[in-house]
Amino acid sequence: MSRAALVVLALSLLTLPLTAQERPKAHMEACTQWNIPGAHISTRNDCNRPVSILFMDYGDRHVVEGDVPPGGLFDSGASGPSSGFMFTVCPLGYIPSVRFTIENRQTIEDSLYNCLPRDRPGV
Repeated sequence: MSRAALVVLALSLLTLPLTAQERPKAHMEACTQWNIPGAHISTRNDCNRPVSILFMDYGDRHVVEGDVPPGGLFDSGASGPSSGFMFTVCPLGYIPSVRFTIENRQTIEDSLYNCLPRDRPGV
């Protein structure tokens, strides 16, 4: 297939109508207030819907994932004081639109991501 044909195919896929379930959603970082005590770094889901959280402490770069119900607690397992950390918060069943890697640290810290359906092809 020629390069031009591939470009046309890619653009046509981008214009397919999305159902409400497939549309990107805004992140839900406002649902969290992080606690950084002498114990584990944690947050509570203050919103009325479940969320999925990805967390990485910059010290060990270990990724912790968790689904948190409304009012539920997410415990990162990382102990404070921390060398810093990053996190994303998406509606349950969604993942960040950028890969959750240290290379995307600035994008994630600046909250410049949306949330895409977890089971969406190509995600």
